[in-house]
This record gives sequence, C-alpha cells and structure tokens, in this order.
Amino acid sequence: MIKRITIMAAVTLFALSSTGCIGSMALTGKVRQFNMEVSPEPWPREGVFVLLYVLPVYPFAGAADLLVVNSIEFWTGTNPISEKKAQVTVAQATGTHRKMDAEGNVVLSSLQSDGSVDVEVTETDGSRSFVNVQNDGEFLIARDADGEEYSRVQLSDY
Repeated sequence: MIKRITIMAAVTLFALSSTGCIGSMALTGKVRQFNMEVSPEPWPREGVFVLLYVLPVYPFAGAADLLVVNSIEFWTGTNPISEKKAQVTVAQATGTHRKMDAEGNVVLSSLQSDGSVDVEVTETDGSRSFVNVQNDGEFLIARDADGEEYSRVQLSDY
C-alpha cells in the first residue's frame, strides 16, 4: 500500500514538474531580492547568501518554484507569487513561433516557403494586425494581408 502511494506521489510530482514551463522563478527571486537588500556592501550579502543556502532557504525556494509555483504559472498563465502574467514562447515544428508578453498580447510569426515572414499580433482587446516582411537582398519590404506593399526600406541605409 505504501509502495503504491509512493509511486502515485512520484508520478503526480513528475506530471506537475514536467509541464515544459521554465517559469519566472518568482519565489527564488524574492529570496534573492531579500538577500540583495540586506546591505549595500557585498560581504554581508555574501554571508547572508551562504547562510540562506546552508539553512536550505535557497534550495527549498528553488524546489518550490520548480515543482509548484512554475507549474501553477504554466497552467493558469499567472505567477501566484509575483502576480504577473506568464511570458510564453513556443516554437512549433511548423516553423511558427508564438510569443505572449506580460500584458497578454500574442505575436505569431511564421516563416513562409518564399523566405518571407508573416507576423500577426493579437492584442488583449481582440484586435489583430498583420504584416508580411520579405528581404529581397536590396530592400526589406512590408506587405499587408492583401499582399499590398506599404513600406520599403533600403538595406544599405542600415
């Protein structure tokens, strides 16, 4: 019975910690912030750092971040310690790259077969903007969703 509970706990712990989210490590950051505010001088801060490591404050904070806080951040989109939205970058096998900033805006960029890049921004209010950017060797050309050119910058200018 105890062996079964141990296995279940290990599987649950693995499932929670293997979400694929690096996370912001907010709890460890709070411990570090406390350490940095101890003194403006480096030697007292070093002493507190060693003490917090030996007492295992840093290791426990890191483990709590890794196993609990960052998993909550991944699944809810908000870090419960810092209360900030998660910044998520996902590289997909299709050549698409998705990034969400702290405000919740999503930027989706996709490499096209002609070498251009489609960039679509979806803001938190639901509004969307699109641009296709292509480098033709001499110019960087921006086009709208209909393929109409609206900007051309000569690369030699930069």
